[in-house]
Amino acid sequence: MQKSAEPSQQQGHVARSALLVAALFAADKVLGLGRDVVVSRAFGASAALDAYYAAFEIPDGLFTVLAGSAMATAFIPLLTAQLAREERTALWDLFSAALNWALLIAAAMSALAALFAPQVIAAVAPGFDAERMALAVPLMRLVLLQTLLFIGSAFAVSALQAHQHFLLPAAGPLAYTAGRILGVLWLAPRWGIFGLAWGGMAGTVGHLLLQLPGLWRYRARWRPLLWHPDLPVLARLLGPRILGVGATYLNFVLPTFLGSRLAPGAIAAYEYGWRLMQFPETIIGTALGLTLYPTLTELANRGERRALQETGRWALALVLTLAIPAAAGLVLVGEPLTALFLQRGAFDAAATARVYAALRFLALGLVGHAALEVVARCFYARRDMWTPFWAALAGLLVNLGVGWWLLTSLQEGGIALGNSLGVCLQVVLLLAVLRWRGEGLIGLPVARVLGQIFLATALLAGALWGVQALLAPLGALGALLGAVLAGGAIYLGAGYLLGNTALRSLPDLLRRKA
Repeated sequence: MQKSAEPSQQQGHVARSALLVAALFAADKVLGLGRDVVVSRAFGASAALDAYYAAFEIPDGLFTVLAGSAMATAFIPLLTAQLAREERTALWDLFSAALNWALLIAAAMSALAALFAPQVIAAVAPGFDAERMALAVPLMRLVLLQTLLFIGSAFAVSALQAHQHFLLPAAGPLAYTAGRILGVLWLAPRWGIFGLAWGGMAGTVGHLLLQLPGLWRYRARWRPLLWHPDLPVLARLLGPRILGVGATYLNFVLPTFLGSRLAPGAIAAYEYGWRLMQFPETIIGTALGLTLYPTLTELANRGERRALQETGRWALALVLTLAIPAAAGLVLVGEPLTALFLQRGAFDAAATARVYAALRFLALGLVGHAALEVVARCFYARRDMWTPFWAALAGLLVNLGVGWWLLTSLQEGGIALGNSLGVCLQVVLLLAVLRWRGEGLIGLPVARVLGQIFLATALLAGALWGVQALLAPLGALGALLGAVLAGGAIYLGAGYLLGNTALRSLPDLLRRKA
């Protein structure tokens, strides 16, 4: 048996890969901010944008189950095992069989959803009026075609990530975002909201084309197969994972379901807030989770429980070190940030207030969403798909209950608070199970780091408030930029001086060769 790398070497490899992916995700988020600027200028927080977001609910669910996080978390461990045995023919045969089944099922379900599109939209957004319904139905049929392309691209991404190749998968979203921007700028003046949808279609093609050089590099081979010996294993892993993703997916449908009962623009306002929260969450949590997962599966396949636990603890400490101050920053400067980037054209001050009403509560869940990227993968690496499902179901019930209860009083904010409390409950439950199994991620080192994080975050909050007031004469942009830079520098300096091991060890991990 090949001797495994030391935990510090594994962490260094993950840290360098995560930095690369985070940089590309950051580039995509900056481009995404440009997308939101042009979308907000063209459509504001409007009924047309409500219809556009509602059109994605069923196609996104179909993609998530057949090729998104459900398939990836079940598929990558099997591909990794084939790679460890150096069985490349078997690997690409498994890839072909799984992809073919996913496309066949997706095509059949898409045709059915397209046929009954009016009934589907009525179920997803029961509060829609005739105007929003008339837009959402043809939009959903268009997005269903886009989903088929995305499924092929997602399988390519899973295969590349199993090979520890992260560059092209992380670059793919840039093509998708660019396509949507061009759709708004070039097509929307003539086609309205459909220009944005067709731009997304073009971006999906670009996403797929970007993965092809990586597949050629690893000598990928597609065959018209519908059987492989590992398909039953994949099906057994996929069953509970689909249920778990289904529960998580319903968390993303709830804003449309509940928001359709509010004044037009509520769904769009929530989505703007969600995207602003996703900016730091994707860079921090998703980047680390994606690059961590193949390493965790290798350790789990070799039965190295202690190394797996140590790697998970390190990753969780790093996520908390970065996510907690980011969440505090969004609460403190979220409103001027929204106004600075989005308030122009059809997006007015009232729209800014509605977006911040959601963003301030979504920021509370940023830590939960980022931590879940690490904690859940500690279960998936062990091929335990059932425990995250039960945690996701509990989170869904909290999300629905809180969102419904506070819908009238907090409106978009109630929907956002339900989402945040639900995801935080998921993380707490999963951490409790790991501790009960003797594989806990919250030990004394992580608890000590948490204390250091909260103290440094308090200093960051004071800096954000004080510097903003001091630099107010420079205008909104100057005050906001100065406050963010000063707050970030004070947080990093305080964390280093307080002995935050996640911060102190990171430069050495990035330099160390695996």
